Parts: sequence; C-alpha cells; structure tokens
Amino acid sequence: MHYRYVAVDIDGTLLDDHDRYNQVRLTKDICALRRQNVTFLIASGNSLDALQTQFGKLVNNFVAENGGRVVVAGQEIRGVAHRPETLAKLLDYIHCLPQPDLLSLSAASQTMIPQKFASVPVPYYPHHAYFKRLVEIREPVYNVNVNWYQRQLPLDQIQQIARTINRTFPEVNATYSGAYGIDILPCGVNKARGLQKFVQHTGGSMDQVVAVGDTSNDVEMVSAVGLGLAMRNATPDLQSAAAAVTVADNNHAGLLRAIEALFSL
Repeated sequence: MHYRYVAVDIDGTLLDDHDRYNQVRLTKDICALRRQNVTFLIASGNSLDALQTQFGKLVNNFVAENGGRVVVAGQEIRGVAHRPETLAKLLDYIHCLPQPDLLSLSAASQTMIPQKFASVPVPYYPHHAYFKRLVEIREPVYNVNVNWYQRQLPLDQIQQIARTINRTFPEVNATYSGAYGIDILPCGVNKARGLQKFVQHTGGSMDQVVAVGDTSNDVEMVSAVGLGLAMRNATPDLQSAAAAVTVADNNHAGLLRAIEALFSL
C-alpha cells in the first residue's frame, strides 16, 4: 500500500511527558515525507488556536477539536459546533460531577474559561478569556473540556464519567482525552470523521492514511485508516483497536521512529 497521509496526535504521541518534541527531527521528517508526496497533518483534541500557535509555519493541515474543525493547507473546510442550549445543559450538569480542576470551552477564536477558574494557570491556551455567564460567549463553541489534572482521578472513573455523560446527553460525544480530562463534542464528531473530510477534500481515501495516537479519543481514527498505530504508552482500549503498537513510547521518540521506519526516512 502506498500511503499518502500521516495523521498524528500530539499529547502523549508526538510530545513527551514534559510536553517537548524534537522540532529539528520533525521538520526533517515532514520535508522528507513531502518529497514522497505524503501529507503530514495533526489530528488532536486541542483547539485550532493552540495548534496553529504551537506549530506556526511548520504544519498547516489540522484535524482539531477531535474532528470538529478541519483545516487543509491553512483553509478551514469544516466546523461543527455545539448548540447553545446543549452548552447550557452541559454546564449545569457538570456541577453534579466531581469538582473539576479546570473547565474550558474551545470557541472559534479563543478558549473561554469560567471566571471561577481565573486563578488556574493555563499555559496551553495561548488566547483565552473568562466569562461569568454563557450568554457572554458570542462565537461558536466546538468542545467542552472537563479536567481533573490536580486530583488525578483514576482512568476507570474518568471513562465511567464519559459514558454517563453520553447516556445522559445523546446529542454529545464525550471521550477521554488524556491528561485526566474529558472532551465533550457534538454528537457524531470524532477524529475519524474529521480525517475523512480532510482526505476526501484532498482526493484521497482512508486506506491511504497512517494514523498514530495514544488514548481513547484516537480509537475511531486508528480503526478507520489503512494503518492505525498505537503508541507504546497508549491506553489499553487504543492498543486493542490498533493494527500495531510502536516499538518506543512518547518519551523515546516512538512516533518519529515509527514514521521514519515505515517510510524509510
């Protein structure tokens, strides 16, 4: 099979446990892939704002917000936002959950955070603002993230919370996003569907894609492509869904080593 696309997750996949990656090595690999007519793209639960800020001119292809926003060569071709009435119900319901350490809403231009979390450091949100009432947010919201990074709830408990949210709200798709958090997306939004939109827009097919991830929000993606890889450090559900597991984990350049071996870079 001649693969035309490489779609990779960020946190726990490209980034190590200290949120670092080898930029020189990644740049070299992306250039080598281009010479083979292979498109490199980021498929992440992170906001489009955060991804574009983080990667600058190096990457201009994204499946952001777990598939809610799709960007091809710098141009957004898909955006699936929550309905305002759904957001209102979700924010009320979150009060019934274990007290989160951070709650954030990924909006069109920046991340919106309830005022009660104003004292919480948010280094991963390059552009953000605080709100007291939902009506203050006057742009589309693509994702609601609930996070227990300080309390570090057990993975089983977090996944159970996600399942409960999905039973309670059929209009959403809640999924474990890594780092003790849950992403709550509009129903039908996942990385596989976002990636499919990207591939169709560029004249390809899903069997021409190599996808790599590390956690539950990558399950649909690695299951839907020609070659789905799980990181050595991936959650058990993703390793079960993937065709193979990388030799090395995210702290030992497992992603780049896998790409370089597959494409003989």
